[in-house]
Amino acid sequence: MSDKGSLLDWFGKRRESLVNKAIREHAEKVGDTASELNRAVAAMVKGDEASALDAIKRLVLSEKEADRMEEMISEELSKGDMESKEREDLMHLIRRMDYVADWAKESGMNLQLIIEAKIKIPVQLWKRYSEMTIELEKATKSLRLSIDALGVDMDAVISHERSVKVSEHTLDEMYFSTKKEIFTMADLDPRAIYLMRDLLHGIENSADKCEDSADILHILVTSQRHKAQVR
Repeated sequence: MSDKGSLLDWFGKRRESLVNKAIREHAEKVGDTASELNRAVAAMVKGDEASALDAIKRLVLSEKEADRMEEMISEELSKGDMESKEREDLMHLIRRMDYVADWAKESGMNLQLIIEAKIKIPVQLWKRYSEMTIELEKATKSLRLSIDALGVDMDAVISHERSVKVSEHTLDEMYFSTKKEIFTMADLDPRAIYLMRDLLHGIENSADKCEDSADILHILVTSQRHKAQVR
């Protein structure tokens, strides 16, 4: 940066800049993909395939918009006043956040295949998936709040970052119990096993990338606090 400040200083001082706004909007779009996936799965619990497909369409649009914003942020950062190390840290964070949307889309595509192939899935299994997507949506909301607090309230960044980790750990437990149920269900269509497993992996990977993003935020804030103590 031109004033040799930290990344968190940059967020605080340039809160209304194009890049800063875009980063917060990118986090929102990433969260939208998880929200739409949750809506799609909730619709499947009710047997409402039309609403599930509508939610998947919105999910795809949100993921594409997140990708577009990531490219725009990269371009703007390359011509801004941020030092290379700070730029690298920020791009690492944005990329990890984008993976959250990528994996949510992957799950959505598998859900769409289930509908299009007319594969029957027991409602109790959809209920398990609904619990997981609710937790994934919660994690992305916490991540967005943590991003929004950058440069404003470091304690809030850490608090929301910890909430992301709690959700991810909860999802880990759900992942293994749901996977066990899939493979122990009697008379489940082999196609259902294949696609529901992939849908499950997408949700879990999306949650993992949420935690990766939260880890980067934790490192940024911890590093900033350490620098402040040694000055």
